Amino acid sequence: SVKIDGYEGDTVFLAFRRGKKTFSRDTTVRTDGQFVFRGETPLPTGIYLVLMPPDNKFFEFIVSPEEQRFSIETKAPDFYEHLRFKGAPDNALLYDYQNYMTKKIEEAQTYQANLNAATDEAAKQNWQNQLDKLGKQVRQHQETIRKQHPNTFTSKLIGAFMEPEIPEAPLKPDGTPDETFAFRYFRAHYFDTFDFSEPGFVRTPYLEEKTDYFLDKLHVQSPDTLILAVEYLLHRAQANREVFRFTVSHILNKYYRPKIVGLDAVYVYVADNYYRTGIADWVDEETLKKILDEAYMIRGVLVGNPAPEVSCQLFDYATESWTDSLVNLYDIDADYTVVYLWKPGCPACRKMTEELKTFYNEWKDKGVEVYAISSANHRQLEKAKHDILEKGMTWITVADPYLKSRALMKYYGTSLPKIYLLDRNKT
Repeated sequence: SVKIDGYEGDTVFLAFRRGKKTFSRDTTVRTDGQFVFRGETPLPTGIYLVLMPPDNKFFEFIVSPEEQRFSIETKAPDFYEHLRFKGAPDNALLYDYQNYMTKKIEEAQTYQANLNAATDEAAKQNWQNQLDKLGKQVRQHQETIRKQHPNTFTSKLIGAFMEPEIPEAPLKPDGTPDETFAFRYFRAHYFDTFDFSEPGFVRTPYLEEKTDYFLDKLHVQSPDTLILAVEYLLHRAQANREVFRFTVSHILNKYYRPKIVGLDAVYVYVADNYYRTGIADWVDEETLKKILDEAYMIRGVLVGNPAPEVSCQLFDYATESWTDSLVNLYDIDADYTVVYLWKPGCPACRKMTEELKTFYNEWKDKGVEVYAISSANHRQLEKAKHDILEKGMTWITVADPYLKSRALMKYYGTSLPKIYLLDRNKT
């Protein structure tokens, strides 16, 4: 039950976290001054929210197998300041810890401001010592809670927040400290206090946040490096099926059309090694087919791999007509080849064509050729012809109207326009 003094609405929502997203779980109305949520099955462990329309103000609490029946009281406008629990010692423990951390963060901010303002070395060292001492106090408090309440969800959440304590760096053969040691140690021990066997982390932001930080900030953003990191992470995630399922799915989606060129190789790796093999046995056949089809198309255009050979029907700009001649991509003799996929009548493609024309006119005499593949089928060739002539596409323009070469599939032409730059070896 939930009692909220000062809230005039008659309805509240029960929601839960899943990664960085929030989902609605239930709705209830005020009865005898309280809001009561009831259900026939226990709620799974995680972080939940009471949302109050219309402004969707909220406060959070935790649910665990041991805490399914309890009451919450609070008061507007500062719901967290007045939050009280009955019959929920795990929640009380968590909020005591959060209040403790709020005070310590304020202390740390004061010490840091004084450190920044200090002008002499003695004063700077004094404030740095105060910060170090405060950090040790917080660490000791965290470890005490984890030792005294080892099976609570609060203890596991605190473990998720904790960062590795880095020992003194060893010396290199020349007698100087190893400057890379701290980073390498931090990365190697980043998950030491994170409990992958706890399924409740799926219903918090922390599993997703730590996964992203581990992959984005603690590793070089190259496919080979990230694939090793993914393997390490998924090995640990196998401690719990629900955690493993969430982590595999999150990583697959994370590297689908990534912002950094080349990292889609991680998508292909996860699709091949976890979905194609049947390890990800929770997906239905339709979803599995989509994932594997995407992986097939992406694989063909991965950075560093030889480009797929295609043989397409040529448009003759001189006679303003489509010919029966086929042009093989690998027959183009150029230092650099731009493969340009475009669609007749597409506004974005028309804009891209204008930009590519400017580039081509500057570089065509410097070893650059364009191999422009139209998406036109046999009924759209005249429409493609209109665009070619209107835009003055004097480079090599081709089409695969009967899909004999499967050019669009080989070059991942699910959304257009699209451009690939190939070297002389067509990689």
